[in-house]
Amino acid sequence: MSLLRLVVDPGGSLLKGFYTLDPFKPELILMEPDVTTVPLESLENYEQTKIGESNPENSAWIEYQNKCQAVGFLARKRFNADLQLQKRKFELALPKVLAMVGAIADKYELENGTAIHLGILLPWGEYQDRVLFQELVTTALSNYKFKGREKTFSLELFLCLPEGGGIFSRGIAPGSNLKEKSFAVVMLGYRDASILLIDRGEMSKGKTDPLGFSKMVESVKSQTSGLNLDELTSAICKSGKNASHKALGELALNVDPVYREYETSRIRNAVATCKEEYWMMLSNWLKLQVPRDVDEVIISGGTAHYFQSQLNNLFSFSNINWCEILETQLMNNFPQAVSKSLNYRLTDVYGLFFFLCAKGIRQNSDVVGAGATNG
Repeated sequence: MSLLRLVVDPGGSLLKGFYTLDPFKPELILMEPDVTTVPLESLENYEQTKIGESNPENSAWIEYQNKCQAVGFLARKRFNADLQLQKRKFELALPKVLAMVGAIADKYELENGTAIHLGILLPWGEYQDRVLFQELVTTALSNYKFKGREKTFSLELFLCLPEGGGIFSRGIAPGSNLKEKSFAVVMLGYRDASILLIDRGEMSKGKTDPLGFSKMVESVKSQTSGLNLDELTSAICKSGKNASHKALGELALNVDPVYREYETSRIRNAVATCKEEYWMMLSNWLKLQVPRDVDEVIISGGTAHYFQSQLNNLFSFSNINWCEILETQLMNNFPQAVSKSLNYRLTDVYGLFFFLCAKGIRQNSDVVGAGATNG
């Protein structure tokens, strides 16, 4: 029987995962983060009338406890799903995990009964829900449907870390004396900003607030008109730190040419104003959360790289670690992630992947060792 090792970061801008089957060969899986409830009849009609065949992660829907949900690309493009950023991550993490496992199972024709080692990242504020989530996902994996087909899997190992935990477990430079130093892990994503404080090898404190990049994007949207949130987010990121006129001008291509230059300038001004306001909010929060006596500040996340120069100045009182070790490994092993500028958004879940695999190996060794002793 196969073993599936899978780690998931149920992010607000992208659902990210790494997995491997035996033999060990890490693979990357990415899905849109959207989830929406859909009537079974609508999903059956979709299956009957669609033309062509997409990858299972792009046509994913699950049925569990008499409720059907489309996940990822299907939810976004066919059923106009909302990101539901106001919900807690762990509430939406269940259908996301079921869909991701189902997609991998279909792609590799995994048998029902396959064992799973699962790792997941949750914000510090939801980390206390990890026991409840383990119970929910264990039960759900044992009996659900993916695209109308029965799926039953056995969750043999579950690992949950707070956001930033994957980076800390794998992103520290070799030779660092963890038990003698203090660290602050700063994770800045699309939905949340998270801080982990580690003192002499142990996590001592954490904090999560909804201060992710989405707050800035929503502010820009409120000061402009007729812009799609996803397209606006993409254009702002593409425009870079200097708000490129060309990149933001793509948002005004459907505007009458007479007004196009005016509309582009309006968007650029909104981006500049909202960026300044957002950084003021974010930097004030970071100043309150990160002690000035920490030995090292570890920084990651897409939002962090957007504000890299500002963060270097803000934390100039400490050593700063931009997770170059994990990023280099990602660039070497997953060039497709680099081509999409995802390498700095994947470091946390990539670190968790190796932590999960190591934990599974240790667990298996313990079982084998106990068996040998008993024999």
